[in-house]
Amino acid sequence: MARPFDPHVDHAIATATRGLLAERGYAGTSMEAVARRAGVGKPALYRRYRDKVELVMSAVSRQLPRLDPPDVGDTRAELWRAVEQGLPADGASYVSLIGGLVAERERHPELIDAFRRAILIPRRATVARIIARGQARGDVRPDLDLEAAVDLMAGPFLARVFAGLDTGTEWRQAAFEMWWETILRR
Repeated sequence: MARPFDPHVDHAIATATRGLLAERGYAGTSMEAVARRAGVGKPALYRRYRDKVELVMSAVSRQLPRLDPPDVGDTRAELWRAVEQGLPADGASYVSLIGGLVAERERHPELIDAFRRAILIPRRATVARIIARGQARGDVRPDLDLEAAVDLMAGPFLARVFAGLDTGTEWRQAAFEMWWETILRR
């Protein structure tokens, strides 16, 4: 039976990967450089990750809080929890990291495809499911397009990060209230 992976090593690998991505970009980040910076051997990486794309996706996903709000019978509370869990506290670092992945899309389309498939689309689907549950409960406008509603939640956050403006708790609460009023069934 295989031994479980050491969480300290996993953390060191994720931290090293994110650091190298920030400094060198995807093309300049190698499995060897990650292993060296994390203080592990390359076999430790390959036991955990099939390739560099999988390593990078793991490092990016570890930066995000888990997005899995439970069904508590209160659409507003569930969506607020999704905002709290789904929008990273350090928006600038997250957007910088994702911007680096997007910048590589021409040379490494598999990278952005993996990001969309493994991280972005599942997270968007989680929020869409909560909104659909709210529609079924009668809390959310029945005519609301789920994809557009998700965009209306994420868009202002990204715009503020790009503008170098605060995305802290006070702003999140105000933005959420405005968004909730937009999707609320009257």
